[in-house]
Amino acid sequence: MKENAFTSLICEKFCHYYKPEKETELCGSYFYLQKSITPSELKSLVELLHLDTEIVIKHKLFFVCNKCNFREDGCDFIINKSSIPCGGYIIISRLLNYLNL
Repeated sequence: MKENAFTSLICEKFCHYYKPEKETELCGSYFYLQKSITPSELKSLVELLHLDTEIVIKHKLFFVCNKCNFREDGCDFIINKSSIPCGGYIIISRLLNYLNL
């Protein structure tokens, strides 16, 4: 189940696919961030690193995507590599870019 704090930080701000009525659907990156950090830590990282929706995909985040419910038949990003990835993928990728990983 989505939590309001994570939803506003990840989905509403970064996810091109976000639909408010789909509150029970979690992508792999949402699940990963929710399990890994608190909402206040995520908010601090987004603010501290001045993260925005600019997409710089330098990483293949298999550790996130392999656990995603949308990977097999609902992820346009994985299927054709030209679509925008989900919001959490953008956040994680930008954090790794910042850390030069």
